[in-house]
Amino acid sequence: MSQRPSRKTQFKPNRHRRIFKWLTIILIIAALGCTAGLLIPGLNKTKNASVKLSSPLKIVQKVVSNSSSTESDTTNTQLQDAWKSTLQQADGHAAIAVYSNQTKKTYTAANTTNHAYQMASTVKVSILVGLLIKKGTLNSNEQANAQAMIENSSNTAASALFVELGEKSGLQETFDKLGMTDSTAHEEWGLSTTTPSDQLKLLNAIFYSSNLLSTTQQSYVRNLMQNVESDQQWGISAGSTNFYLKNGWLDEDDGWIINSIGYIPGNNGSSDSYTIAVYTDGNLSMQDGENTIEKLAKSTSKIFNN
Repeated sequence: MSQRPSRKTQFKPNRHRRIFKWLTIILIIAALGCTAGLLIPGLNKTKNASVKLSSPLKIVQKVVSNSSSTESDTTNTQLQDAWKSTLQQADGHAAIAVYSNQTKKTYTAANTTNHAYQMASTVKVSILVGLLIKKGTLNSNEQANAQAMIENSSNTAASALFVELGEKSGLQETFDKLGMTDSTAHEEWGLSTTTPSDQLKLLNAIFYSSNLLSTTQQSYVRNLMQNVESDQQWGISAGSTNFYLKNGWLDEDDGWIINSIGYIPGNNGSSDSYTIAVYTDGNLSMQDGENTIEKLAKSTSKIFNN
């Protein structure tokens, strides 16, 4: 992992010069107060009232729907209310997208507009799906790499399958076939960019009906996502006892990239199931990113599984 550079020491003026500067300022303020009749307490109050240390981020909300039922609108209101404070308190950029199989709607929210997120290891699901679309079935060596790539998040295995897929062009072709119009492949696979809404197109092709993947291929990917190693079972799994997921994390100079995508079966089988993707960057630490994702995941689970 790369280390973030330390902050540069700020320039400090000469001590005597600072004292002279402040004495001059005090004398000028005193003179103005005497000659113009200004009240210093009132001046300070006005100044303090205008200071704004920070402002809450505007939460961007969107609902894509094939229905206009009252139930669906209520769900949206509940989700937006539940997500708002977490998105406002996030260190950096954060966005969530959820598709509900019950309402047939996609719900999204973000604390910034038009932001593309680097995929880190979540792109490994796209690599696997792309390879299955391209080849139909995988040979024994490819299956071993697929298992290591998804369950253990092996970068070596991912790089090998990335080559088999056709590298950058093969990955972009996968995005295009899945209708992921806001996703862009990069020659370094982990730096490929996406949005949570685009990731739902990938997840829905795995967990719901698909004209690109057979039921056998879907089951194959699901099985791997259900068996990620125990120390990687954080993220969208929070608040749920049954889940399928793939996480991604990357330490960059401007903060940690922490992502989590997956599927929650729900309490009543697929009828109340949902797919979910949460992407963040600019986190002060890996744990901060995990906390943001898990707060969003828990509040989502409470609404869909109450």
